Amino acid sequence: MKFFKKKEKQVYEQKSKNITVEENENNLLFIIKILKDIEYFIFFGTLLGVVRDNRLIDGDDDVDLYVNIKDKDKLIKILRDHNIEVNLTLPMNKSGYFIQVFRKINGKTLTIDFYLYETELEKNYIIERWNLEGGTHIESKYLRIPKIFIYPIKETIFREEKIPVPAQGELICEFIYGKNWKTKLKKDEEYKIEIINGLPRMFLVKKFLFFKRYILI
Repeated sequence: MKFFKKKEKQVYEQKSKNITVEENENNLLFIIKILKDIEYFIFFGTLLGVVRDNRLIDGDDDVDLYVNIKDKDKLIKILRDHNIEVNLTLPMNKSGYFIQVFRKINGKTLTIDFYLYETELEKNYIIERWNLEGGTHIESKYLRIPKIFIYPIKETIFREEKIPVPAQGELICEFIYGKNWKTKLKKDEEYKIEIINGLPRMFLVKKFLFFKRYILI
């Protein structure tokens, strides 16, 4: 007699499509106001938009924050104290180095991504394991960012509110998105980024009739 183990069905939150720039910016301002006494700053697309355009990127559907992993438990408590569910059973939240949460506003699901970085493993770098690769156990895929780019964390004014940013915001944008970081490109459609030996490498997408090619820049 054969026995079949029933696989537990996991429920995923679905990001809402057509999130407006204003909705995403309001999401950013909300989360900034409740995060207290932890080390964090905006990063990835959120940082790129603020530094380059003083606005979030049109078409971006989430908020990206870097949080010191030592403050992970404090972060979770803050979120739960403000009625934001932190579901640590979701696959993306099981690594211990990334937390994704959702807020339902006016019928839409808005997303906040917390990337948890480590500061003590190497003297000159912070290390962030989830990054643009979406989580990996391969050490060469860990993103290593020079601490001189990060510290001291400072504040910038965004829509009349103070938000934390790395010390060298423009250098971070160039570090992640390449020397042409001021040129507006669509992620996945016009470029992709891979982590190679701890460093981000940007590839432009060249489309042909039956295939596409990635060109390292």
